[in-house]
Amino acid sequence: MVAGVPTRTSFLIYLSGLAAWFVALGIQTVLFPWLAAVVLALPPAVVGVAQMALTGPAILFLLYAGAVVDRGDPRSILLRVHLLASLPPLVLAIVIYLGGLSVPLLLVYGVAMGTIQAFAVPARDSILPRVVRGTLPRAVALAVSVQFACQMVGIAAAFLADRIGAPVLLVAQACAVIAGATAVLNLPPRDVSLASNAAVSGRLAAMLEGLRAARRDTRIWPVLVVMTAIGIFYGGTFVVTIPIAVRDAYGRTADGIAMTNFAFWAGTILTSFLMAGIAARIHRPGAAMVGACLYGVVVLVLIGTLPAWPLLMLICFLWGLGAGITMTQGRTIVQSLAATEMRGRMLALFQFGFLGGTPIGALIMGGITQVAGVSVAMWVAAAAMAVILSLLMLRSSILTLRLDHAHRAGA
Repeated sequence: MVAGVPTRTSFLIYLSGLAAWFVALGIQTVLFPWLAAVVLALPPAVVGVAQMALTGPAILFLLYAGAVVDRGDPRSILLRVHLLASLPPLVLAIVIYLGGLSVPLLLVYGVAMGTIQAFAVPARDSILPRVVRGTLPRAVALAVSVQFACQMVGIAAAFLADRIGAPVLLVAQACAVIAGATAVLNLPPRDVSLASNAAVSGRLAAMLEGLRAARRDTRIWPVLVVMTAIGIFYGGTFVVTIPIAVRDAYGRTADGIAMTNFAFWAGTILTSFLMAGIAARIHRPGAAMVGACLYGVVVLVLIGTLPAWPLLMLICFLWGLGAGITMTQGRTIVQSLAATEMRGRMLALFQFGFLGGTPIGALIMGGITQVAGVSVAMWVAAAAMAVILSLLMLRSSILTLRLDHAHRAGA
């Protein structure tokens, strides 16, 4: 379709492409740590290195990707991303089928997929305000809900990893992103005049301009700090320490990793849908975001006690409830306050905090887990997060930040 697609139809098309992408991501969320921690039986520090290979490219490419998106057509960029993202899982499926799985191969796969995913984030987020009918906060909450719901579908499929093997799931992952490409193809292209205006400066200059704008904006930079801390201490724990705990403390394999993910994202989805219904009533999203993060500190302390397996599932679900608030409110702040010509870069910075912080956290938490054990690692992460949040509450205006919910999506 072209630019004349009705707004409501465009939003549904957008959600269908988002859904397909996150089904694939859900499969990868379980499959990658399973291959590293269970199939290859790597020690915690090496699992951390593997997770950094997957999430590390965000550090290198997210800001650059945001500048590219602001200069060009996000739809064309996202379409290429979908097509490219189908190749690494297909190659990995063939190699595993032939019995060639190795640590170097897993690292190459991680770097390839991490690089591709870095360009997907700002492209997709830049498209959202142009296909929304109604208030942007509600649209953001709906998009996040669909994202997490479909990620859970992929996680549920990965429950079968021990039974059907990795190659089948990797092929399914590739098929999902290709299906998403057909939806992206039917999104309206960007206004050519907007793209040309954004192309005045070089990409490096555009990146620096985005960083300066974020630093000057007292409403946005605290959100970026929170997201970075989440990536380091919560993300690093989630992708390294918890899978190691599942393997060593609970004696489970792919099914256990999938169940912890499933419980967490179930809570996130529930909260995200609730946020969509009450978005207009949340006038202080920064305070909601900080409160949810403090709630996460308590959750990590509880998980560190290594409770019985059913209780661990409940605690992961409760952790997900807080994550849904954090993700929807943080994204709403940036989507609402970023200038149109800076939106791609600001959203890239938002994701850079989480996706860029996670590989750093993977290395940190992998090292602490190997040296001190899973319980101490989780308690260290909780303490560090509590300190950062306390400083932000004292040194920034994040608790008093208010949004005008008369705000509507722009071009």
